[in-house]
Amino acid sequence: MRQVWRWAITVTGSMTLIVGLGLTQALPSLGTASELYGARSLKELIVLRDRLIQELETPPKDRPEPNFFNSLFADPLEFEPNEILLQKLKTVEVQILVEERAEDSWKQAIRLATQAQKVANPNDPSPQQRKQVQDLWEKAINNLQEIPPHSLLAGQTSNKIKEYESSLSKITDKLLDARAKILEQIRQESGLTRQAMLTVCTLKRDCVNLRGNEPPASPASLIKVPVAIALLHKTAEEKISLDQKILVAGGNFTEDASSIRARQSYSLKELMGVMIDHSSNIATNQLIDYLGSDYINKFLEAEGYKFTKVNFKLMGDHIMPWRPGKGRNRLTSNELTEMMVEVYNYEHPSSQVLIDALNRQYDRVIGYAGLQGLPKTQWLGEKTGQNSRVIGTTVAAQINGEKYIITAIDNNTANVPQISTSVHKIAEYIVENGQL
Repeated sequence: MRQVWRWAITVTGSMTLIVGLGLTQALPSLGTASELYGARSLKELIVLRDRLIQELETPPKDRPEPNFFNSLFADPLEFEPNEILLQKLKTVEVQILVEERAEDSWKQAIRLATQAQKVANPNDPSPQQRKQVQDLWEKAINNLQEIPPHSLLAGQTSNKIKEYESSLSKITDKLLDARAKILEQIRQESGLTRQAMLTVCTLKRDCVNLRGNEPPASPASLIKVPVAIALLHKTAEEKISLDQKILVAGGNFTEDASSIRARQSYSLKELMGVMIDHSSNIATNQLIDYLGSDYINKFLEAEGYKFTKVNFKLMGDHIMPWRPGKGRNRLTSNELTEMMVEVYNYEHPSSQVLIDALNRQYDRVIGYAGLQGLPKTQWLGEKTGQNSRVIGTTVAAQINGEKYIITAIDNNTANVPQISTSVHKIAEYIVENGQL
């Protein structure tokens, strides 16, 4: 009886340690029961475990029972349970835990998939219904992905994931199409041109867009957002204080309504702030010189922004700054929106500094005005842009308790009221329907 207790305690202690470290960490060192002993199912593993326990509890016939006299002279290990059987039992116990969890994940995935198929209703193709189906397929796939590759269910799991991903892809395409149609309807009702670009994202990156990958005729002052983000990274990487002052070169002067003056020194934080909240072109031009277009563009590309480029300084109505650059500035509403999502998710160094500047936005006749009076809606910050070819804004707002980024751009500089109306209608739709 004493021997049985000794190996039982050993197994229990080992299992506690294994579970504490994590099953996937323990298995590679122990091997899997299916590889070592040919078990093909959870049921077979349980049978194997019971047989091993029975063998451990039955001492070999030729092994004498331990007593005080022979234990004084014999090797102490002679009376230990069979260590090979004990190791096998440990391995089987671990594999049983793996298979029990895998089977739970498998059953839950099947239940979610069945529910998705029941919820799907061709007679109700609303975005809300399709979103519910999409969420169910995503949860089903997540459950299958929790099944480890060394599980006995791994083979059929791989095929099931492909099957579910196909269903998810189909419903996602239908959902994106339905949501894009909502944005198209809002575009028409707002009076925007057919070239207007709209992108809406939650901070969880649930996004929808209308021509979001098409570039506007010009980024105008919206290009100042990527310049600000690049500055935050450079100062963080090189351990430069945002309070460091730099001289604004006289050649960077152009018409500007801000307080920034050429041939005076300002901190990097002040230049970035005025670039955003008062849309200072002089501050922007000095920061482009400070960073260098090559640095900005390489940084943007490394961050995954394949289209956005900062190639040219900004000018007022008549005065061109010195060394203005080569090529055109460019961006898309999708990439600009993603940048804002990153900022409000605090994914960049000193994101709060930029958020504060966006919240101080001086120009409040577009997005800010569009959100006023809407219930369950709070304006959080904004960057506007306008020149002779384009009008646009990217707005951070809290709607129904969730944060959104709404970007609206149109190739018609006179469409300020229409841009404002589109922001209003997008937020209003979210308030009334719970989501877009």
